[in-house]
Amino acid sequence: MSVCRSVRCLFSAVSLPKPSSAPKRSFHASAPRTARRRRPHYPSIKAEDLKLLNQAAETQYPKYDTSETALLAKRYTPEQIAAIKAAESAIDARDVVTQGQNRTDPWLLPYEDDLAEVDPVTDHAPKLSPEDIPGKKTFREANEVERDEAIARIANENLAKMYPDGIPEGQLNPKQEQQLQEAMEAAFTQAALDPRATFYSENPAAAQALADTRHSIVQPDLPRIDNRMVRQTRRLSTEEAEDPRQKRLLQYLDWDKQKLRTIRVKTLVVHSVTNQTRMGKIQSLYFLTIAGNQDGLLGVGEGKSVEPEEGRKQSVMSAIRNMRPIPRYENRTIFGDLEKKVGATKVQLFARPPGFGLRVQHLIFELARAAGLQDLAARTPRSRNKMNVIKATWEALCNQKLPDEIARARGKKLVDARKVYYGGSVH
Repeated sequence: MSVCRSVRCLFSAVSLPKPSSAPKRSFHASAPRTARRRRPHYPSIKAEDLKLLNQAAETQYPKYDTSETALLAKRYTPEQIAAIKAAESAIDARDVVTQGQNRTDPWLLPYEDDLAEVDPVTDHAPKLSPEDIPGKKTFREANEVERDEAIARIANENLAKMYPDGIPEGQLNPKQEQQLQEAMEAAFTQAALDPRATFYSENPAAAQALADTRHSIVQPDLPRIDNRMVRQTRRLSTEEAEDPRQKRLLQYLDWDKQKLRTIRVKTLVVHSVTNQTRMGKIQSLYFLTIAGNQDGLLGVGEGKSVEPEEGRKQSVMSAIRNMRPIPRYENRTIFGDLEKKVGATKVQLFARPPGFGLRVQHLIFELARAAGLQDLAARTPRSRNKMNVIKATWEALCNQKLPDEIARARGKKLVDARKVYYGGSVH
C-alpha cells in the first residue's frame, strides 16, 4: 500500500479501530509494573506543617534585601549577580531545611568559606621578590635605642592582636592576671626575636619586608600553568642521556621526567618461560608490572626478554602507557560492588566505609594502593592465579558503572538514582 493516500481516504467517515486495552511496553530499561501502585518519593505534608516549614525556611534562608543587593553590586559584576540569583531561585529553601544537613565527618570541607581571604594555614601566599619593595633596600644593625623602640612597638602590635578590644583594666581576678602576664611575656619574646628589632632601615617598606613571610627564601613558589611550548623547552633543556624507549614514552604522554618519577611502579609477577624453536629451547623471563599515580590512574603491563633488565623495562613502559582512569567514590573507594572473571579466576570487590582500610590479598593491595584506594574488601573464591587476579582486578576497576550512567540509562536524574539531595540525607 502506498504511503501517499488520497484525500477521500483521509477524510472518510470510517471509524478507526479502538486501541487495545493491553498495556504496551514503554521505552524504559526497567520492566513494566502495572499492577503495583507507585509510591511517592516523599511523604505527604499537611497544610499546617507546610506553613511551619515556610516560616523556618524564611527565617534560616531569607531573601536578599535592597541593602544586601547593593553590597553585592560593589563586589560582583551584573553577570555574576544574575548567576547568583538564578542559583538561589533554582534551590527551594524548604528542601534545604528538610533535607539539608551540615556535615560532621572528619572529611568535611569549609563550604561556607567564600574564598575571599587567604587562609594563613592552608593557603600559600604569593612569593614576592626584592623588586616588589619600593625605595632603597639597605639595612644596618640597630643600636640599643633603636632596638628598644622597635621591641616596644612590635610588642604593642602583638598585644593588640591578642586583645582586639583593648587590654583589660581595673580589678582582675588571679586567672585574668596570669593570662595577661603570659600574653605580655609572649609578646615581648616575639618582639625580641623579630628581625625588625635586630636590623634598622630608613625605608619603612624595606623594614616591614623583614617580617613578611612572602619574602621568605624557604617558602615554596605557587604552581604555574605553562603552555606546551614552555614545557617542551624546559624538558629539552634538562634532557639527559636516556634510553630511546623512555624518550618515546615521554613524547607520547607529553610528560617530563619529574612527572614520570611520581608514578608508583612495582613488579608483581616474575617467572621464566621457554620457547621451543628449531634451534632448541630458548629461556626467557616474563615480567608483569603495575603502575599508578596513587590518584586515580592505574595500568598493567607485560614484558618478556632474555635479559632480565630489558624485560622488566618493557613491562614498566607498557604499564605506564596503559594507565587508565579509575573512578573513585569520595576519592577513597569504588562505586558499589564489582565482580570480574578472567579464565578460571573470579575476583569480587566490595566498597567499604571510611577508615575500613585495604583488607585484601597482597596483589589486590598493591593495585589499590597504586590507584589511590583506601577502603576496599575483596574475595577470590576460585582460582588464584597471580596473572589472572591482577588482570581481573584491573578490568573490574576500569569498567565500573557510575551513578550518572545508571541514571541516564534509566531516564532519571542523578539525584533520583542515588536518592541523595543537597546535604547528604538519604531517603
